[in-house]
Amino acid sequence: MAVNLSSIPTVDVRNVGAANTGVTAKEYGDSYNHVTVLTVSQGNALTTGDSANLADGYLLYTLPAGVCVIDYSYMSMAITHDDAASKTDTPDVGIGTVEGSGAVGTLDGTATFEDIITGQTANDCNGTATVKTALPTAAVPFVIAAADVHTVYFNAADGWANNTVQTADIAGTVVLVWRFLA
Repeated sequence: MAVNLSSIPTVDVRNVGAANTGVTAKEYGDSYNHVTVLTVSQGNALTTGDSANLADGYLLYTLPAGVCVIDYSYMSMAITHDDAASKTDTPDVGIGTVEGSGAVGTLDGTATFEDIITGQTANDCNGTATVKTALPTAAVPFVIAAADVHTVYFNAADGWANNTVQTADIAGTVVLVWRFLA
């Protein structure tokens, strides 16, 4: 049976995070138990390489200061590239607490690029969503201590086919099921 989120009251305004530009956050639950639904639509969100390996990411959400625990996550995210050669690229995409960066063709080399949802091979960069539901890959549950980074990034890495450095758009939904402990 599907859950109708509209029947769940929105969250108490205490202990919620902040959405970045191009991201709308809808919060459900109470001030300690959260379901955060992020709706993403951001142009020029990712920089893609010049016929080379390159990772990049886009900040979606920042969890509130304090101790947070991520229990589950979901993504249905699409990359749309204007460059004809790059539309068929199949980058490694995931959700992590650190922005993807560097001359890498996959997210595997740096665990924090994909510590919430491990890298998935996208179908293309022509607007087809990559869908994944997962327990966090860093630990179950994934405890983010008060001194840890509280950011949530959509990351992508590939040996991009385009012949110049360009940008790509992202769109879709990310859902985080998490708790605020202290």
